[in-house]
Amino acid sequence: MQVLTNQDIPAVLQYIAGEKEVNLFIEGDIELYGLESDVVNLYAFGDDWDCLVLRFYENFLITSNKAQPDLQPVVEFLKKQTMLCLSAKESLLLDIQQYFPASKVQGTYLCRLNKQTFKMEASADRDIVKLGPSDAQAIIDLYKQIEEFAKPYIEHESEKLKQTKETYEKGCLGFGIFNNGQLVCMANIAAKTQSGAMIIGVATHPSYRKRGYASQVMSRLCSQCFTDGLSFLCLFYSNPLAGAIYHRLGFETIGRWGMMKF
Repeated sequence: MQVLTNQDIPAVLQYIAGEKEVNLFIEGDIELYGLESDVVNLYAFGDDWDCLVLRFYENFLITSNKAQPDLQPVVEFLKKQTMLCLSAKESLLLDIQQYFPASKVQGTYLCRLNKQTFKMEASADRDIVKLGPSDAQAIIDLYKQIEEFAKPYIEHESEKLKQTKETYEKGCLGFGIFNNGQLVCMANIAAKTQSGAMIIGVATHPSYRKRGYASQVMSRLCSQCFTDGLSFLCLFYSNPLAGAIYHRLGFETIGRWGMMKF
Protein backbone atom coordinates (compact mmCIF):
# COMPACT_ATOMS: atom_id res chain seq x y z
CA MET A 1 0.00 0.00 0.00
CA GLN A 2 1.30 3.45 -0.95
CA VAL A 3 0.17 6.76 0.57
CA LEU A 4 -0.05 9.16 -2.35
CA THR A 5 1.14 12.78 -2.17
CA ASN A 6 0.70 15.91 -4.23
CA GLN A 7 3.49 14.71 -6.54
CA ASP A 8 1.23 11.81 -7.55
CA ILE A 9 -1.74 14.01 -8.58
CA PRO A 10 -1.02 13.94 -12.35
CA ALA A 11 -0.85 10.13 -12.29
CA VAL A 12 -4.06 9.94 -10.24
CA LEU A 13 -5.95 12.19 -12.64
CA GLN A 14 -4.81 10.04 -15.55
CA TYR A 15 -5.89 6.87 -13.67
CA ILE A 16 -9.43 8.13 -13.04
CA ALA A 17 -9.95 9.99 -16.34
CA GLY A 18 -11.94 7.20 -17.96
CA GLU A 19 -14.87 7.52 -15.55
CA LYS A 20 -15.11 11.15 -14.51
CA GLU A 21 -18.63 10.79 -13.06
CA VAL A 22 -17.71 7.85 -10.83
CA ASN A 23 -14.52 9.57 -9.69
CA LEU A 24 -15.86 13.07 -9.08
CA PHE A 25 -15.27 12.77 -5.33
CA ILE A 26 -11.60 11.96 -5.85
CA GLU A 27 -10.98 14.73 -8.38
CA GLY A 28 -12.99 17.24 -6.35
CA ASP A 29 -11.21 16.48 -3.09
CA ILE A 30 -7.83 16.75 -4.81
CA GLU A 31 -8.72 20.20 -6.18
CA LEU A 32 -10.06 21.39 -2.82
CA TYR A 33 -7.65 19.80 -0.33
CA GLY A 34 -4.73 18.27 -2.22
CA LEU A 35 -3.30 14.98 -0.98
CA GLU A 36 -1.39 16.19 2.06
CA SER A 37 -4.13 17.37 4.42
CA ASP A 38 -5.68 16.01 7.60
CA VAL A 39 -9.07 15.74 5.87
CA VAL A 40 -8.17 13.72 2.76
CA ASN A 41 -5.84 10.80 2.07
CA LEU A 42 -5.50 8.69 -1.06
CA TYR A 43 -4.00 5.20 -0.95
CA ALA A 44 -2.84 3.06 -3.91
CA PHE A 45 -2.74 -0.74 -3.76
CA GLY A 46 -0.56 -2.88 -6.00
CA ASP A 47 2.45 -1.98 -8.13
CA ASP A 48 0.19 -1.11 -11.06
CA TRP A 49 -2.46 0.50 -8.81
CA ASP A 50 -5.09 -2.24 -8.71
CA CYS A 51 -7.24 0.06 -6.58
CA LEU A 52 -7.30 3.54 -5.14
CA VAL A 53 -8.94 4.21 -1.76
CA LEU A 54 -9.97 7.74 -0.81
CA ARG A 55 -10.47 8.79 2.81
CA PHE A 56 -12.56 11.90 3.48
CA TYR A 57 -12.88 12.22 7.27
CA GLU A 58 -14.37 8.80 8.22
CA ASN A 59 -15.85 8.17 4.76
CA PHE A 60 -14.01 5.88 2.36
CA LEU A 61 -14.35 5.35 -1.40
CA ILE A 62 -12.84 2.63 -3.59
CA THR A 63 -12.17 2.91 -7.32
CA SER A 64 -10.33 0.77 -9.83
CA ASN A 65 -9.68 0.86 -13.56
CA LYS A 66 -8.91 -2.87 -13.59
CA ALA A 67 -11.42 -5.55 -14.62
CA GLN A 68 -10.50 -7.85 -11.72
CA PRO A 69 -8.59 -5.93 -9.03
CA ASP A 70 -6.96 -7.73 -6.12
CA LEU A 71 -9.22 -6.69 -3.23
CA GLN A 72 -7.59 -8.65 -0.40
CA PRO A 73 -5.03 -5.99 0.64
CA VAL A 74 -7.76 -3.33 0.37
CA VAL A 75 -9.99 -5.31 2.73
CA GLU A 76 -7.17 -5.84 5.22
CA PHE A 77 -6.50 -2.09 5.20
CA LEU A 78 -10.17 -1.10 5.58
CA LYS A 79 -10.72 -3.44 8.51
CA LYS A 80 -8.17 -1.40 10.47
CA GLN A 81 -9.96 1.90 9.80
CA THR A 82 -12.80 3.67 11.59
CA MET A 83 -15.43 3.94 8.88
CA LEU A 84 -18.84 5.58 8.82
CA CYS A 85 -19.44 4.90 5.14
CA LEU A 86 -17.76 2.91 2.37
CA SER A 87 -18.78 3.54 -1.25
CA ALA A 88 -17.88 2.39 -4.75
CA LYS A 89 -19.47 1.26 -7.98
CA GLU A 90 -22.13 -1.22 -6.91
CA SER A 91 -20.50 -4.20 -8.64
CA LEU A 92 -17.17 -3.53 -6.88
CA LEU A 93 -18.79 -2.99 -3.49
CA LEU A 94 -20.74 -6.25 -3.77
CA ASP A 95 -17.38 -8.04 -4.09
CA ILE A 96 -16.17 -6.25 -0.94
CA GLN A 97 -19.34 -6.84 1.10
CA GLN A 98 -18.58 -10.50 1.85
CA TYR A 99 -15.76 -9.33 4.11
CA PHE A 100 -18.12 -7.05 6.08
CA PRO A 101 -21.15 -9.34 6.64
CA ALA A 102 -22.72 -7.04 9.24
CA SER A 103 -23.21 -4.27 6.65
CA LYS A 104 -25.47 -4.34 3.61
CA VAL A 105 -24.86 -2.69 0.26
CA GLN A 106 -27.36 0.09 -0.39
CA GLY A 107 -27.58 0.40 -4.16
CA THR A 108 -28.49 3.64 -5.92
CA TYR A 109 -28.68 4.99 -9.45
CA LEU A 110 -25.99 7.34 -10.74
CA CYS A 111 -27.28 10.14 -12.98
CA ARG A 112 -25.70 12.88 -15.07
CA LEU A 113 -27.05 16.23 -16.27
CA ASN A 114 -25.35 18.15 -19.06
CA LYS A 115 -25.63 21.94 -19.29
CA GLN A 116 -27.15 21.65 -22.76
CA THR A 117 -29.98 19.33 -21.63
CA PHE A 118 -30.93 21.15 -18.40
CA LYS A 119 -34.64 21.98 -18.21
CA MET A 120 -35.12 24.74 -15.65
CA GLU A 121 -38.27 24.72 -13.53
CA ALA A 122 -40.58 27.74 -13.41
CA SER A 123 -39.77 30.45 -10.88
CA ALA A 124 -40.29 29.42 -7.27
CA ASP A 125 -43.18 30.67 -5.19
CA ARG A 126 -40.98 30.46 -2.08
CA ASP A 127 -37.80 32.35 -1.24
CA ILE A 128 -34.80 30.15 -2.01
CA VAL A 129 -31.72 31.24 -0.09
CA LYS A 130 -28.05 30.49 -0.56
CA LEU A 131 -26.71 28.52 2.40
CA GLY A 132 -23.50 29.25 4.27
CA PRO A 133 -21.44 28.22 7.33
CA SER A 134 -23.90 29.91 9.70
CA ASP A 135 -26.61 27.52 8.48
CA ALA A 136 -24.66 24.39 9.53
CA GLN A 137 -26.83 23.63 12.57
CA ALA A 138 -30.03 24.10 10.56
CA ILE A 139 -28.67 21.65 7.97
CA ILE A 140 -27.83 19.09 10.66
CA ASP A 141 -31.26 19.49 12.23
CA LEU A 142 -32.94 18.83 8.88
CA TYR A 143 -30.84 15.73 8.14
CA LYS A 144 -31.73 14.32 11.56
CA GLN A 145 -35.37 14.28 10.40
CA ILE A 146 -34.63 12.35 7.17
CA GLU A 147 -34.68 8.57 7.60
CA GLU A 148 -31.93 7.76 5.11
CA PHE A 149 -29.58 10.46 6.49
CA ALA A 150 -30.42 10.51 10.20
CA LYS A 151 -28.15 7.90 11.81
CA PRO A 152 -24.70 9.52 11.43
CA TYR A 153 -26.09 13.01 12.13
CA ILE A 154 -27.70 11.84 15.36
CA GLU A 155 -24.81 9.65 16.55
CA HIS A 156 -21.98 11.99 15.45
CA GLU A 157 -23.63 15.41 15.54
CA SER A 158 -20.62 17.41 16.72
CA GLU A 159 -18.32 15.91 14.06
CA LYS A 160 -20.93 16.42 11.33
CA LEU A 161 -21.49 20.01 12.45
CA LYS A 162 -17.77 20.73 12.22
CA GLN A 163 -17.51 19.07 8.81
CA THR A 164 -20.52 20.97 7.47
CA LYS A 165 -19.14 24.33 8.63
CA GLU A 166 -15.74 23.58 7.12
CA THR A 167 -17.27 22.44 3.83
CA TYR A 168 -19.22 25.69 3.43
CA GLU A 169 -16.23 27.75 4.51
CA LYS A 170 -14.32 26.04 1.67
CA GLY A 171 -16.91 27.32 -0.81
CA CYS A 172 -19.59 24.64 -0.90
CA LEU A 173 -22.64 25.82 -2.86
CA GLY A 174 -26.07 25.02 -1.45
CA PHE A 175 -29.60 26.41 -1.51
CA GLY A 176 -32.55 25.92 0.80
CA ILE A 177 -36.04 26.98 1.79
CA PHE A 178 -36.79 28.15 5.32
CA ASN A 179 -40.17 28.25 7.05
CA ASN A 180 -40.43 30.24 10.30
CA GLY A 181 -36.67 29.98 10.77
CA GLN A 182 -36.55 26.22 10.14
CA LEU A 183 -34.72 24.80 7.14
CA VAL A 184 -37.30 22.53 5.46
CA CYS A 185 -35.68 21.74 2.08
CA MET A 186 -32.13 21.91 0.74
CA ALA A 187 -29.58 20.61 -1.75
CA ASN A 188 -25.88 21.28 -2.19
CA ILE A 189 -22.89 20.17 -4.21
CA ALA A 190 -19.72 18.33 -3.28
CA ALA A 191 -16.66 17.20 -5.18
CA LYS A 192 -16.61 20.29 -7.40
CA THR A 193 -14.05 20.19 -10.19
CA GLN A 194 -13.31 22.59 -13.04
CA SER A 195 -15.96 20.91 -15.18
CA GLY A 196 -18.47 19.15 -12.89
CA ALA A 197 -19.82 18.55 -9.41
CA MET A 198 -21.82 16.02 -7.43
CA ILE A 199 -25.18 17.08 -5.98
CA ILE A 200 -25.68 15.55 -2.54
CA GLY A 201 -27.88 15.93 0.50
CA VAL A 202 -31.15 16.64 -1.31
CA ALA A 203 -33.64 16.64 1.57
CA THR A 204 -37.15 17.80 2.36
CA HIS A 205 -38.61 17.71 5.87
CA PRO A 206 -41.37 15.05 6.03
CA SER A 207 -43.97 17.70 6.95
CA TYR A 208 -43.20 19.78 3.84
CA ARG A 209 -43.16 17.19 1.07
CA LYS A 210 -45.32 17.18 -2.08
CA ARG A 211 -45.19 20.97 -2.31
CA GLY A 212 -42.63 21.18 -5.13
CA TYR A 213 -39.88 22.45 -2.83
CA ALA A 214 -37.24 19.92 -3.93
CA SER A 215 -37.83 20.71 -7.61
CA GLN A 216 -37.47 24.44 -6.96
CA VAL A 217 -34.29 24.07 -4.89
CA MET A 218 -32.72 21.64 -7.35
CA SER A 219 -33.53 23.88 -10.30
CA ARG A 220 -31.96 26.87 -8.56
CA LEU A 221 -28.83 24.91 -7.64
CA CYS A 222 -28.35 23.47 -11.15
CA SER A 223 -28.89 26.86 -12.75
CA GLN A 224 -26.27 28.50 -10.54
CA CYS A 225 -23.75 25.71 -11.17
CA PHE A 226 -24.06 26.11 -14.92
CA THR A 227 -23.93 29.92 -14.61
CA ASP A 228 -20.70 29.47 -12.66
CA GLY A 229 -19.17 27.62 -15.61
CA LEU A 230 -19.70 23.92 -14.89
CA SER A 231 -20.60 21.70 -17.85
CA PHE A 232 -22.14 18.70 -16.05
CA LEU A 233 -23.62 17.60 -12.71
CA CYS A 234 -24.09 14.16 -11.16
CA LEU A 235 -26.19 12.72 -8.34
CA PHE A 236 -27.31 9.46 -6.77
CA TYR A 237 -30.89 8.43 -6.07
CA SER A 238 -32.81 5.34 -4.97
CA ASN A 239 -36.28 6.83 -4.38
CA PRO A 240 -38.41 6.65 -7.59
CA LEU A 241 -40.25 9.85 -6.63
CA ALA A 242 -36.94 11.67 -6.35
CA GLY A 243 -35.84 10.10 -9.61
CA ALA A 244 -38.87 11.54 -11.37
CA ILE A 245 -37.88 15.04 -10.22
CA TYR A 246 -34.32 14.64 -11.47
CA HIS A 247 -35.33 13.19 -14.83
CA ARG A 248 -37.73 16.08 -15.32
CA LEU A 249 -34.78 18.45 -14.96
CA GLY A 250 -32.87 16.53 -17.63
CA PHE A 251 -30.78 14.03 -15.62
CA GLU A 252 -30.09 10.68 -17.31
CA THR A 253 -29.24 7.43 -15.50
CA ILE A 254 -25.75 6.21 -16.43
CA GLY A 255 -24.93 3.48 -13.88
CA ARG A 256 -25.21 2.06 -10.38
CA TRP A 257 -23.45 3.10 -7.16
CA GLY A 258 -23.29 1.41 -3.77
CA MET A 259 -22.80 2.47 -0.15
CA MET A 260 -22.23 0.52 3.05
CA LYS A 261 -22.81 2.24 6.39
CA PHE A 262 -21.21 1.14 9.65
